[in-house]
Amino acid sequence: MKEIKRIIIPVDNTKDSEKAVEKGAYLAKLFNVEVKIITVNDTHQFMSSVILEDKLKKETDAFLNNFKKIAETYGVKIETQLITGKPSEEIVKCAKEDDLIIMAYHDKTKGIDKIIEKSVSKDVVQNAPCSVLVIKSNK
Repeated sequence: MKEIKRIIIPVDNTKDSEKAVEKGAYLAKLFNVEVKIITVNDTHQFMSSVILEDKLKKETDAFLNNFKKIAETYGVKIETQLITGKPSEEIVKCAKEDDLIIMAYHDKTKGIDKIIEKSVSKDVVQNAPCSVLVIKSNK
């Protein structure tokens, strides 16, 4: 079995992501490894307003800093990063073979959208070069 050298925690601004950060930071402490918390902005291609983009960046920075503070309470080294692109693709690009991805799963889709939309966590599990631990929502 390969040694885990880093834990990657993809997040969005949800309670489910907060749980993933807590579990990921706890495991990082046990494994004595670094944590990288990432979020992927997939709205860039749809935005034509600099004002809206700046507002989104400020909101994203705020929740990333909040998640960083939560993870720091476990005494592990944390890095955060905002990435632009398609979430599942960017998460997979960020991962290396000796990483562990810990991410939340929350099913936001209903009805016909469920058939059309793919799950980010499912795509990551299928394409990541490393192991993926999916934290299920308590709904």
